[in-house]
Amino acid sequence: VPFYVMKSNGGVLSAEEVVHQPITTVLSGPAAGALGAALIAQVAGFDKVLTCDGGGTSTDVSVVIDGQPTLTTEGSVGAFPSKIPMIDVVTVGAGGGSVAWLSPEGTLKVGPHSAGADPGPLCYAKGGADVTITDAHVTLGRIPPHLLGGEIPLDVDAARTGVVALAGKLGITPEECADGILEISAWNQANALRQITVKRGLDVRDFTLTTFGGSGSLLLCRLMDVLGLRTVLVPPNPGNVSAFGLLTVDVKNDYVQTHVALHDDLAAETVAGVLDELTGRAARALDGEGFPADQHRFARTADVRYFGQAYEVRVPVPDGPVDQGTLDEVARRFHAEHRGLYGYDFSADDSQQVEWVNIRVSGIGPIQRPDIATEPLAAEPGTPEPASRRPVCFEPATGYVDTPVYWRADLAPGQEVAGPAVIEEFGSTVPLHPGFVARIDAHRNVIVTREDVTA
Repeated sequence: VPFYVMKSNGGVLSAEEVVHQPITTVLSGPAAGALGAALIAQVAGFDKVLTCDGGGTSTDVSVVIDGQPTLTTEGSVGAFPSKIPMIDVVTVGAGGGSVAWLSPEGTLKVGPHSAGADPGPLCYAKGGADVTITDAHVTLGRIPPHLLGGEIPLDVDAARTGVVALAGKLGITPEECADGILEISAWNQANALRQITVKRGLDVRDFTLTTFGGSGSLLLCRLMDVLGLRTVLVPPNPGNVSAFGLLTVDVKNDYVQTHVALHDDLAAETVAGVLDELTGRAARALDGEGFPADQHRFARTADVRYFGQAYEVRVPVPDGPVDQGTLDEVARRFHAEHRGLYGYDFSADDSQQVEWVNIRVSGIGPIQRPDIATEPLAAEPGTPEPASRRPVCFEPATGYVDTPVYWRADLAPGQEVAGPAVIEEFGSTVPLHPGFVARIDAHRNVIVTREDVTA
């Protein structure tokens, strides 16, 4: 089995090749998660998907349309801009270890700094001194008093003591304080999701949210309320989705040639020559990776802008021979994409010229993807029995309510669970607020909708 390394463009490359271009691996972990969630959601029948990967330090979000995550060449790593093609992932400091703190003005803040894994949240009982998102969840009973199926016990009393002290500084009840921490975290995640949708001309309400990672599903009901989402999908074993994504991606290498020229001055034969040269380089790389010529696939794109702009829009170049019609089609696609992203275009204004900046070719070698199991839905699925019950607070005004807790592996395809409820599994938890219902589909995904809405 060859040793492949994940790249930030949504592909993999052999270890022998990737050492020559290490910059292409930055942010590759979140890219793998987006691809894994994209395949799971597509198999489940959803073609417009937002992915939400929640971990201990941060949450990574991205957009997937027709099974393909969106790409960007305007990414950054910390303060450093990067022009390499990468899956468009936005990261926000809202993970299980994100710290709740008071600003100098006395207002409650959450993140972006994190308590990490060591010492971690107060409930880890490893010397942590700050209240975190995890402490708020455990105080409200929304997660169990242990992690990993009972392997890691949590100190609920330590978490509550920290929340009580913070609540005293704010002059509110502990339940209001814990709920406020989670509310701020939910809005931080919602704003990140708006950044990759509304800011790019997309209506967030048209998408299904796929949540994964250890903490990605804890606030899904609030995200549905805040963003107006109709449906959320939680894959099986959500903590392993990024690892699963590594198995779903093709070998992919990108080649680019800068070619700055006004559209009216471009010669079709010149563009064809650049594309042929880049395609040849991509083909030789795929040969070196062991792919026969009949399996080679090539994706051609161009970075285009209006003359005088400092940023470009990446649009596909049609397959086949390059002629003037091909170039004009690229310009047409650029106008349409610019209008979708920014709300306007200059297609009817001859004085505003279109300028080509970069020509790109991606060489793709397809791999065998894993199958996602399908089970028949039972004609009479029956009513699932809770594994246990515990007091859970979903609304501070209501207080703690006796809530059924379901073990996810016991839920069969076709069965439904109505909130208030908690669905637990080895590495993740889904708190189901009142007014929401969870259905198990044929692939054992948890599909969450409002009680009065059908997915």
